[in-house]
Amino acid sequence: MQRLLAFLFSIALTFGGYAAQAAGDQKAAELLAQARAALGGESRLSKVEGLSCAGTAQRAIGDRQMAGDVTIDLQLPDKYVRSDSISPMGDAALVVTEQGVNGDQVVRRSRTLNTPPGAVIRVPPGPAHGSDAEAQALRNSRAELTRLTVALLATTPQSSAVEFKYAGEAESPDGKADVLDMTGAGSFAAKLFLDKSTHRPLMIAYRGVAPRVVVQQQRGDAPAQAPPPMPEPVDIQMFLDDYKAVDGVLLPHHITRSVDGQPSEEITFKTIKVNPAFKAETFSAR
Repeated sequence: MQRLLAFLFSIALTFGGYAAQAAGDQKAAELLAQARAALGGESRLSKVEGLSCAGTAQRAIGDRQMAGDVTIDLQLPDKYVRSDSISPMGDAALVVTEQGVNGDQVVRRSRTLNTPPGAVIRVPPGPAHGSDAEAQALRNSRAELTRLTVALLATTPQSSAVEFKYAGEAESPDGKADVLDMTGAGSFAAKLFLDKSTHRPLMIAYRGVAPRVVVQQQRGDAPAQAPPPMPEPVDIQMFLDDYKAVDGVLLPHHITRSVDGQPSEEITFKTIKVNPAFKAETFSAR
């Protein structure tokens, strides 16, 4: 993780220093076509309607490192759910949280298993229906669906209208990358870095809410803790590597994120399924 993040940070250090070249949308279209070809070709990628990625995640939570299982399910054009399983009390309890989007609905579910007698583990409830917080959560989840689709398939879901513009070239001691600006509805904005030698997606940099799992522990007779405040947007870099072929499509099996320049999350996918048969409840909103 440290080696990969060192490369990520070195690119981030030159992020503001490259000279943008005004080549217009045609240059962006050419680079995206190269990326799609590098990932398996248009004929294969156009048939991808869903992905199910399962593996492990290690997260920095304050001064602690917490590991667990993670599953990310995508069904184009407008469904996405991330499921995290963690054990905040060692092997004594398991907390499963699921969040994402299904069309115009926020997906947010949670359950706790094997809680010890006398202990209570709470997952703060989601935003109230119809509230501004729910609208923001919907925008956040749609933005994450768009970023993941771009990162994995070098395209955007049909439910998300995104404009790509060539922004220039980034250089680090480890190599060079072509940079594309992405903008869309709901103030969506990000930068896509394409490895100049392989043309594969290398990194997405954006400002947003970092993925997190929030749980609260208390004894049964203790007063309930106040829910944590809504997180503020931060600078996030999502780095992609360890590409492996799955049904003829090259997909990254390792994703690391940094938040404000600090390591935040490392995901290693053990399996990725292309066009899986999702269960009916996979994207249930509640």
